[in-house]
Amino acid sequence: MVVHREMVRLTTMAAVASAVTLFASDAPAAPPWVDRRDTLYGGWWAFDFGLGIGHEPVPDRASAGVNMEMAVGLTDRVELGVRTGLRIGDAGDRALQPDNYGRLFDRQYFDGGGSVLANPEVRVRGAVVRGDVAELGLEGRLIVPVDPNTVAGVEFGMPLALHLGDRVRLDTGFWLPTTFSNPAILGISVPFDVWIQITPRLWLGPMTGLYWPDVSHNPPGNQPYVSMGFGLGYAITHYLDFKTMFLFPALNEDSRIFGVGAGVQIRIE
Repeated sequence: MVVHREMVRLTTMAAVASAVTLFASDAPAAPPWVDRRDTLYGGWWAFDFGLGIGHEPVPDRASAGVNMEMAVGLTDRVELGVRTGLRIGDAGDRALQPDNYGRLFDRQYFDGGGSVLANPEVRVRGAVVRGDVAELGLEGRLIVPVDPNTVAGVEFGMPLALHLGDRVRLDTGFWLPTTFSNPAILGISVPFDVWIQITPRLWLGPMTGLYWPDVSHNPPGNQPYVSMGFGLGYAITHYLDFKTMFLFPALNEDSRIFGVGAGVQIRIE
């Protein structure tokens, strides 16, 4: 099923209207985004829901998907998360993996599937260094191949956050996605996101990064992809955030493939 342009326009208008309504909230907000910890507090839960819409020019189509994620703080320094997604439409629509655009600000996905249900992902993150300026973590992810046309994968990463004063944070690091195909494929992912705290509730900033899908075999045409996008978030209350973004996942490919997403995170003590 192809999602008509009218549906995309209506969804975008609804997201903007929701954002305007949420900005008017008088409820107490969470700590500023640039001061947030890299893991949940021990015993805290977080639930993320996001709507993503992806577009490709040939054939000219748009498709929709929903991202669903849950995480819990096992301790103050260790977080466990699980994630999956739902994709709407026929095989061509699902191949765009639009649910990934609903995974706000997190671009470390590589399940490669095109089924209705995205391959589940299990994630563990630990805080190794937590200073006033720099936060360094270790992360591991496992992709479970529910889609029969895909294979299992793991991803090891080292997220790094740099707090540049009271209003700016740089999120970067590197990840090594590995799929257990025959032969196995090793990639490299390096995000580079700059977040600017406009008000205690509102933050925004550019999102870019480098993704090289295969550094182990160097097949013809294999080259790094440069992503480019923009994200915005608003702390509605201490326990609820609204987030939105748009993203070109491979801008250097002269590609007009892009996506937009909007969603919320709900936190429970």
